[in-house]
Amino acid sequence: MNAGGQEKRVIDGRFELLGRLGAGGMGMVWRARDLALHREVALKEVRPPDPALLAADPAAARTLRERVLREARALARIDHPGVVTIHHIVDAAEIAHPWIVMELVQGQSLQERLAVGLLTPGEAAALGRGVLGALRAAHAAGIHHRDVKPANVLLRPDGRPVLTDFGIAALQGTTGLTATGELIGSPEYIAPERIRGDEGRTASDLWSLGMLLYVSVEGAHPLRRTTPLATLAAVLDEEIPRPVRSGPLGPVVMALLDRNPDARPEAAELDRLLAAIPEKPGFGPAAPDTVAAPLPPTLVTSPPPAYGYPPT
Repeated sequence: MNAGGQEKRVIDGRFELLGRLGAGGMGMVWRARDLALHREVALKEVRPPDPALLAADPAAARTLRERVLREARALARIDHPGVVTIHHIVDAAEIAHPWIVMELVQGQSLQERLAVGLLTPGEAAALGRGVLGALRAAHAAGIHHRDVKPANVLLRPDGRPVLTDFGIAALQGTTGLTATGELIGSPEYIAPERIRGDEGRTASDLWSLGMLLYVSVEGAHPLRRTTPLATLAAVLDEEIPRPVRSGPLGPVVMALLDRNPDARPEAAELDRLLAAIPEKPGFGPAAPDTVAAPLPPTLVTSPPPAYGYPPT
């Protein structure tokens, strides 16, 4: 019992829930304390967007659960500083939904960072390389993120990006819609081929990365409209205005936003293009056995919040 007489909730006899961090289409995220290892973690209860529908279809519920666990186990095998670390899975017959135990990333999201001010082309290029490294590690493990956007990129205190929320993206169906027609994820960051039902391309994540870079430097999304359906239509067909603030990053961004996925630069070429753009300190992993450069003044915020998976 706590001082207020309320019993604290403990998951699996080990993880004490301390408070909510956020909620999204596929679950609730909590800040929690690992009572065995005496450290704070992020705990995500992975639940479907329409529990009533799955309750009426036990086979679909089992498939969903198995997919959650398979993706979590695959992510747990990825050892990359730009991918959020999964520590543990809680899954038992008496628990309604699986829980995923993750590292608690101390820092702010890119979305919060952009609310303070835009990135320079060099800062965005370095950020892009960090996110690209995380995507390449995931792709090598057979995982496509499918929801790369500023809210799903966390920035450690030294500025290095961490890509989160693979679970929401991995649980999407082949059309990106639930059985009730509800869109999972953010329409403005979905690649056009995915809207048309062409799944399974690593290039789709690179489109989303290109849109993230566009927004980070230009300060506005070129295809966001007043409704999700209007946004999807714009992603499919409307002309993308050329960046005006992106300098040498502009041609790279526009190459990523080619509606033909086969025409987009592949990951290795993209990394080379981003590396050629002059950087400023503050983003990207430090070189081995070195200390990461401090954040430039424009990137300093205090105090930074802590997150595991951000709300989506």
